[in-house]
Amino acid sequence: MIKSAIFEPNILNMSPKSILLLITIFLSGLMASAQYTEKINSNRPGTSQGAFSVGNNVLQLEGGIGFGKEKHDIFDTKTNVFNFDYSVRYGLLIEQLEIRLNGRFRADGVKQIVGANEQKINRSDFEINTLGAKYLIYDPYKRPKKIDSTYASLKSWKEHHRFKWKTLIPAVSAYAGVNFISADNPFTFPEDQSISPKFVIATQNNWFTSYGGDWAFVTNVIIDKITTENPAFGLIMTATHTVNDKWAGFLEYQVQKSDFYSDNIMRIGGAYLFNQDVQFDANLAFNFKDTPSIFTCSFGASYRFDWHTKDEIIEKPGLEGGVKEGEEEEDGEEGEDGIEGEFDELDESETDSLKLETTPFINEFEDDGFREEIERDLDERRTEERLERERIEQEKIDKKEGKKFKKEEARRLKREAKEARAAEKAALKAEKEKEKMIDDIDAELDKMEQDKGVDQELEDLDKQLKELEKMEQELDQEEKEQEKPKDKPVEKKEKETDIDAEYEQYQKEQTKAKKEEEKRRKKEEKRRLKEDKKRKKEAEKRKKQEEKNNNLEEDIDEELEKFD
Repeated sequence: MIKSAIFEPNILNMSPKSILLLITIFLSGLMASAQYTEKINSNRPGTSQGAFSVGNNVLQLEGGIGFGKEKHDIFDTKTNVFNFDYSVRYGLLIEQLEIRLNGRFRADGVKQIVGANEQKINRSDFEINTLGAKYLIYDPYKRPKKIDSTYASLKSWKEHHRFKWKTLIPAVSAYAGVNFISADNPFTFPEDQSISPKFVIATQNNWFTSYGGDWAFVTNVIIDKITTENPAFGLIMTATHTVNDKWAGFLEYQVQKSDFYSDNIMRIGGAYLFNQDVQFDANLAFNFKDTPSIFTCSFGASYRFDWHTKDEIIEKPGLEGGVKEGEEEEDGEEGEDGIEGEFDELDESETDSLKLETTPFINEFEDDGFREEIERDLDERRTEERLERERIEQEKIDKKEGKKFKKEEARRLKREAKEARAAEKAALKAEKEKEKMIDDIDAELDKMEQDKGVDQELEDLDKQLKELEKMEQELDQEEKEQEKPKDKPVEKKEKETDIDAEYEQYQKEQTKAKKEEEKRRKKEEKRRLKEDKKRKKEAEKRKKQEEKNNNLEEDIDEELEKFD
């Protein structure tokens, strides 16, 4: 799928007969492999390139778009980024050779605060365009290890699951290319040359497992722009894991080092194989610093034009003329004697309904009519067996469809019951809310009646206070009238004072003072009662407001729970 190696069959999932046939082909044929794969072999969604080419006479287009943000803490800039990357790969002349054109277009808007104003700078250009060629130097998978042809060894679990040290040896390829940069490019070093070389050493390990999917590990060592004043060096490590026949995930770590820009970038994502020639992918990229910080989301696709007609054999040195005579005789003993016996056992236990060869136990010199009758009888029996197998398969399919229908029906009934329960709960809740609303209204009316009674008491107290003030005014008026005769001049200063009159006057003053004190006390008491009533009323109003606020918060919480 992604960076996949050459196609290799899974031995554990094949029938014994097919296994032995495959072994026979390996022992009797040339030991080699081809670069071409049945499924598309894409370098996406990562930025590394695998060691294997697309195959001779195969054109492959790969591309994607990305959206991201960059933030520079020192320069205090924020950048919105859009980029489009492309790659055109073509297998030329031989299986090991591939020519490749790739590049990236970038458009961004940089926001920067200058003084009290925010400025935005828009930039767009090709960051780079590179044309080059890749050649496979070493392929450890081109000659499989000699396999024991005995069926007992093929059944050995230990033999199939033991660790093979040879898998640690990677395939190695070399890439050489030329960079093309436009003048006044805002994304490159100002003094970079318009044309500069690029070299890559790519390695790839493939680990094929019968469980848990397959793995591929790709490493790229990059030397770029070494003829310029700003050479760049890089390392990319990509691990790819196929989950099943359609889905794969990847994890990539990239190190980039130069005087112009250095960074460590992590990428994670996956790919979906739509068919043999189309793949879709997506990935996220981020780094670990803030000068600038990077976060990018990308989506892409790969498409293959497959004009490959014949696998070109990559022969191992020493086998250009075919298998040597000694090896042919040795392989012939195993292939013809050992494997033929295994085929005979398999033929006795397994009926091949597609076999239309001449029946072996019929004498060649017998009558053709008799032979045709026997062949016709065999054809009828094979047809009956085929129809029986089709009937059994159809019954299995019908049974499976019936189970599926019952399962869907059970899900539908369960869903309807759940919806009915939810509707019943909603109705009960609405009824409870209605009852609660009625109770709240009744409580509010009761409180209004209580508040009305308190208001009446306050009005009565106000009336009593007004009456007391009126009485005080009358007493003051009487005192003024009594004091008026005293203001007249006394004609006889030397007249003796009447002791009884003075005592009587003293008693009146005492009585008056007591009355005034009592009135003052009653007035203060009523004022205090009035203030107590007011405080009580205000406390009840505050309590009522708090209850309303609590009810409102409970209603809001219930609405939020409904949304959740």
